[in-house]
Amino acid sequence: MKIFDKIRWMLTFSIAMAITVGCESILEVEPESSVSESQFWNSEADANAGVAGIYDAMQGAYSRRYFLWGEMRSDNFDAFGSAENPESLELTSNNLTDQRSSYSSWGDFYQMILRANLAIENIPSIVGGNTDPLLGQAYALRAFVYFDLIRAYGDVPLYLDLISGVNDDIFRSKTSGTEIMNNVVIPDMLKAEELIPIPKDRFRFSLSSVYCLQAEVYMHLGEYALAKEALDKLEALGEFSLVTSPEAFHSLFRREPERSGISTPQETGPELIFSIVFNQDEEPGDGAIYSLFWPGVPSYVVSNELEEKWIETFPIDSASWVAKYPDYTPSTVDEETGATIYGDYHRYLQLIESIKDIGDRRYGKYNLSNYPGSEDDVDIVVYRYAGMLLLKAEAELQMGNSEEAVNLVNRVRSARDLPGISLADYQTTEELHDAILDERQFELLAEGKRWWDLIRTNKAVEIMGPINGQTSETLLFPIWFKHLVDNENLTQTPGY
Repeated sequence: MKIFDKIRWMLTFSIAMAITVGCESILEVEPESSVSESQFWNSEADANAGVAGIYDAMQGAYSRRYFLWGEMRSDNFDAFGSAENPESLELTSNNLTDQRSSYSSWGDFYQMILRANLAIENIPSIVGGNTDPLLGQAYALRAFVYFDLIRAYGDVPLYLDLISGVNDDIFRSKTSGTEIMNNVVIPDMLKAEELIPIPKDRFRFSLSSVYCLQAEVYMHLGEYALAKEALDKLEALGEFSLVTSPEAFHSLFRREPERSGISTPQETGPELIFSIVFNQDEEPGDGAIYSLFWPGVPSYVVSNELEEKWIETFPIDSASWVAKYPDYTPSTVDEETGATIYGDYHRYLQLIESIKDIGDRRYGKYNLSNYPGSEDDVDIVVYRYAGMLLLKAEAELQMGNSEEAVNLVNRVRSARDLPGISLADYQTTEELHDAILDERQFELLAEGKRWWDLIRTNKAVEIMGPINGQTSETLLFPIWFKHLVDNENLTQTPGY
């Protein structure tokens, strides 16, 4: 059983929340509870249940969209030709439409925001108990979701107050993304740091995941010194380390059903900082990772461009490897023949679907066995130590610390049994920056980071233009047409 077994928050029994944002309309009326708000927010247990409700909403908001937004528009994946899935064709070909709610609707995110607002409004009035960490989590979660809304849509409606009835100011126009970033996201994440004392907790926001959020926000804004400061604090906690074996790497992500017979540890390891947790006993069928990355007939497959880059960087035949890396021999060997296995075994060869051709292959980071998607409860890994080290390498490079950037990349390379890089191999800072971004692409494949990396480094058009005609006019996502119908104060995202 995972995190919410005993504290699962049910709106219909725990708190009166008359207005919420749903998938079918910008705002929908939910049935009022028999427990009034004043009766609910009275104890630490109530605060704990209220914050659990934000995480519960987070599962619904992010289960599929986390990857549709952060992964599938990038050069990591292509639409599988025989699947004929409109969603995958639209995302990978840069033909997004406001008719596709799977990537253009924001209702579930505002559900999460309104629950966070409830907690932020009511927790400070609770007398007794240790509620500061819970309040800090509410601030962190609100910062997290508004940051993603800004990255996806640019300008969005802002709700910081409580919505209690249909006569409230429900149908709002957009607020500038810059204003929300400066007045909500940054203050909220700093407040979270102030209130949360817990150094790590993979299932909830802790100090470590707050530092990760701060680092991603500051890198997005080009505030490299502040990003480095946050990542220095993360390292100073001393709570995380890199795994060094192929089995341990796969165990960070993998979750198979019991009948698969897998005996190795699953969803565990010292690199995991924060994950969005799913539980088949609580939310059957809510997970989406299996249906995205390992269904029998996939909608998405690893792109030709990525596989070719991977093999060029880490050759898989002995002659090419020795020619490129004459002084480094990988330690992984074939169990049957004893021969050295060349290439990036940890992150690529052990996880790619080897029986198919390049361009038709699934990626098995989370699953290697087939089972009904309704049984999927694989966690979404949001923050991981290796990803943060590579983000710090970028920050160091942007601040002029090239040697330290190389050292950070090589810490990850060493853990993956791969040869290190040398500063002398790169003629310009831009070349080294591209190498760090490539390393993040290899390391974080299928973790929802690549599209955001391309956006914050202004490389989306450069990389995706030759692949699918990506232009600067359509870097954001369209707003679902029903939101525009329901709220006449909204305007469509520019470019759509």
